[in-house]
Amino acid sequence: MGCQLPPKDLAEQLLASPGLPKGAWAGDLLQDLLDGRFEQNEAGIGLWEWKYPFPAQGEAIVVLDIETTGLSPEQNEIIELALVRLEKGQRTVFERLVNPGVSIPPFISRLTGIRNQDVRDAADIHTVLQQALPLLEDATLIIQNAGFDLGFLKPRLRRLGYQLENPVVDTINWARKALPGLSKRGLDSLAWAFDLGPIADRHRALGDVETTLQVAHEMYYMLTAGRPVPAHQLAARAY
Repeated sequence: MGCQLPPKDLAEQLLASPGLPKGAWAGDLLQDLLDGRFEQNEAGIGLWEWKYPFPAQGEAIVVLDIETTGLSPEQNEIIELALVRLEKGQRTVFERLVNPGVSIPPFISRLTGIRNQDVRDAADIHTVLQQALPLLEDATLIIQNAGFDLGFLKPRLRRLGYQLENPVVDTINWARKALPGLSKRGLDSLAWAFDLGPIADRHRALGDVETTLQVAHEMYYMLTAGRPVPAHQLAARAY
């Protein structure tokens, strides 16, 4: 856990530069920079994440992502699935390549780095989903552009006799609330907004999951602002 700092000290550290004058203006500028992630009281300024966890006490979350051969759930197939489940301080990672049963278009291979030879011996999507299902149990799903992923996952889960009824958080919807001035809300834009640097393994399922988790973490504290609630209570719509 970090320690709180008086506003003046924090402002001078954040805005430290030999070319900037010191003075009260730094504190005024600091106030404009603080959002819901920051706790402010008589002791100074700190972070709410020091006071309560994400996910919330008693909640399990699963951040997931898929890679596909194209944009159509009816005409294209899943070639990779990854998820991270967080619950009671435990982290479980699931990552699988998927044999789509069709050739991967060259554009998709260039985008993802996943080639036909990489998935030739992989399991089909229904086998992979059966392996992943226990990790989805009683969890809130957090997905970047959830409609896309669920458009592929739900019909394939139905073929297994499974109705996906988990609460779903779309990080795009969270971004509309947390970052209303942001004109683009794709994963790259959100990573830029939170100064996360280049996304490692972009357009690979686990790489995108890890970045989605990072931006969801930041936005959770922006939206709760000292009032901890389960993530699903912040979901903007049902899926």
